Amino acid sequence: MSRGIRKQISTIMYKLSPQVVQDLWTGQYFRQATSPGGQSPRLRSSGGGGDMTSGATTGFSIGVLASRTGVTPGVLRTWDTRFGFPAGMRSDTGHRRFTDADVDLVRQVLEVRATGLPLQMAIDAVRERQQHEPSESVHAALARDFPHLAVQRLGRRALVAVSHAVEDESMARAERPVVIGTFQEGHRYTGSRHRWDELARTSSWAAVVADFDDALPADVSANPARCQLPEGSPMRREWTVVSISTARAAVVSAWEVPSRPGEDAVFESVISTHRPVVVAAAKVLVDVARAAGATPPPHVVRLLDEQSRLPDTSAADADRMWLRALARLDQPR
Repeated sequence: MSRGIRKQISTIMYKLSPQVVQDLWTGQYFRQATSPGGQSPRLRSSGGGGDMTSGATTGFSIGVLASRTGVTPGVLRTWDTRFGFPAGMRSDTGHRRFTDADVDLVRQVLEVRATGLPLQMAIDAVRERQQHEPSESVHAALARDFPHLAVQRLGRRALVAVSHAVEDESMARAERPVVIGTFQEGHRYTGSRHRWDELARTSSWAAVVADFDDALPADVSANPARCQLPEGSPMRREWTVVSISTARAAVVSAWEVPSRPGEDAVFESVISTHRPVVVAAAKVLVDVARAAGATPPPHVVRLLDEQSRLPDTSAADADRMWLRALARLDQPR
């Protein structure tokens, strides 16, 4: 196979796995396919930062980075010259190589730039965000990355109304969204299980995160996937509903403020239909689900990775959702 043809194949195959690209260039892919034992080569991901010590073919070129982010190689080189971003790493032969982590960082810069910040500030913001460990709290992640979001103290009745509005709109649109929720304790989910069974039936993937017990144990193979929160997780105080599709997105995120015995529960709450906010919340929940043993399907990862190319929730759709909430609140107790 000629070098030119192999290069064309590698660009296409990268969408499947960076490791396949490496193996195509080195011939390892074909050697594996014919190796003793007859085992088929596996599709592997390079993961987070990648290992740049194993040779020139590890990672991928600036051209692949450009094709995956929509930023031309010339612009990426200008960013590197002026701001040292994206950094990538040097291979043994001195070539600059990149990984999935660099793709994510460039996309984050584009998202921040879309809010109107200058390029230097956008890069600095993404670098600062990169220093944080993966969040175990949706509410804390939103407060950190979107400090402009308004926080409102709500009671349980108002939160139920808003949450049901998001859930109902998800089902009414028949767009098969990704729907994820947190319920603090398993018995709280049990009271809403009939709703979430229907949400799972009409969604492309659904998961619930809670402190489950023997009455209803965690089960990541269920639909929705029931994901166990670890002991001491701050999410055991949180209430979250995320619904996201290619056309619409919404999140309700709240944490229960400590109260005296006998007092009504109060939650500091954030409600948003801004796609970057919803995606940030969804990514935290997907990480928690993975840590619990769930395996989100590939289309979930693609949906969260392609946010910069998808529309924000329209004002009309947001209005429709919040009118649902008001209608619920207006019902007699």
